[in-house]
Amino acid sequence: MNDKQMATQQAKQAHSVGQAAPVVWGTPAVDIYETDNELVLLADMPGVNDQGLQLEVSRGVLTLEAEREGSDNGNKHGYYRQFKLSDRIDADAGQAQLKNGVLTLRLAKIEAAKPKKIAVKTLH
Repeated sequence: MNDKQMATQQAKQAHSVGQAAPVVWGTPAVDIYETDNELVLLADMPGVNDQGLQLEVSRGVLTLEAEREGSDNGNKHGYYRQFKLSDRIDADAGQAQLKNGVLTLRLAKIEAAKPKKIAVKTLH
């Protein structure tokens, strides 16, 4: 059981004794692809706005965390997912956009990781 699952379980227990409403965490569906220059992550997070979204990179781990707008049966809902990033990714050069419930995160590769062209000379 990871930290978020334990927190959700504890929050449910607290809710049952009349404390604050818990956040029920779900895992967003994510597509990841790589280009020559960057790593692109697309995460489905319907109901999330940019104020409720937190993106963090710490010790090579990318964390996505977001609370959805509205609630269900007094419970808040949110998304949580983590990814281990390669050393070839420059997280400081990342760009994120949230549109229609889809997060697009672009993480640039470091120069050394980008493909290099080698010129070929023909000898006669």
